[in-house]
Amino acid sequence: MTVILDEGVPRDLVSLLRSKGNDVVAFPKAWKGTKNGELMKLIGNGGFACFVTSDKNLPYQQNLGALPFSVVVLPVNKLEYLLQLIDTINAAISSATPGAAYWVDP
Repeated sequence: MTVILDEGVPRDLVSLLRSKGNDVVAFPKAWKGTKNGELMKLIGNGGFACFVTSDKNLPYQQNLGALPFSVVVLPVNKLEYLLQLIDTINAAISSATPGAAYWVDP
């Protein structure tokens, strides 16, 4: 499963999630500033299976059921805090199914 991190998610999570066995890529610089609707199309067309974001509103603003990937929503975008949740984030990614959102709770 290929996972892509959102623009606001710390890039340091790439290596941490890779160490848990995930195929993870950072947000492409070419996509910077892309609006959510267009971003969802790019992610879907890119063959990604999971999108990790800290945008808590995204699941309510997009029709996730129509998407070919899952969305994992982080509680914050602060690396120091996310380090403590890396196993929980990994579990959310592992259990995620296309068209659904998963909130990571501490």
